[in-house]
Amino acid sequence: MNAITADPPAVAGTTVGQPRLLGLRNLVRKDLAEWLHGKRPWIVLAVTTSVFALTAANARITEWAARSFPADPGDGPAKVLSVLPLDNILVAIGTQFIVLAAIFATMSLLIAERDSGTLAWTISKPVSRTSVLVSKWLTSTLILWVTAVIIPLALTTVLVTVLYGLPDLTAVMALGASLITVPALFVGIALAAATIVPSQAAVAAIGVTLLAVPPIVGGILPSLTPFFPTSIFDWSVQASTGGPASLVTPVAWLAGLAALFVLARRRLNAMDL
Repeated sequence: MNAITADPPAVAGTTVGQPRLLGLRNLVRKDLAEWLHGKRPWIVLAVTTSVFALTAANARITEWAARSFPADPGDGPAKVLSVLPLDNILVAIGTQFIVLAAIFATMSLLIAERDSGTLAWTISKPVSRTSVLVSKWLTSTLILWVTAVIIPLALTTVLVTVLYGLPDLTAVMALGASLITVPALFVGIALAAATIVPSQAAVAAIGVTLLAVPPIVGGILPSLTPFFPTSIFDWSVQASTGGPASLVTPVAWLAGLAALFVLARRRLNAMDL
């Protein structure tokens, strides 16, 4: 295990009792090291990039298949897919594999450490439980943003440029920047869920449910869609490409993230480790 040492003492009068972010700096170093020395970032990067690349290349693959294996005239006209560069990047992003990667890469964040006793060992050091949550949220969000958004998007943009031409790089960069909101939210969901349910599978199930239910409800009552924090994915795409983007959604995202943190902090503080 990585040793955790205490940060310099807090300035007198900052808080009463233990500082809320005691040991945060050292926890961030520890959690970053665990991410960088593990297999999860590489798996997320490889799988996400593969899904993005295959999806973005689908129009050219379909063209090739149509030329190589002509359809029977009785089957009707073949479906025509867009060959516009940005359209194919958006199709790749639209798989929402970013969300699935965030859910399954973070479902063990607290559960595995709690079951192994590592979480109790960490909290026995001069660190606060709030710092444990903040550190895991910060480091996981950063790593997933890089491995599930930035690098796959950059590599897919190169592929799209080769296959279809140069896309709108301003929109691509805006996508990369705004989509950090997606892992930020789903890491928060995973941390909060891990303080309530006893298994990794249950944490993943909560994440998938929160991903799936809002579109279903929104299909029945479209006016409610912007009020779901998980609508931040569609909002990021719309805002980056000049589409209609309601200001309600980022406000709901912020409120949802704050509520998740409050819930996770209360549950972790009450947990007997």
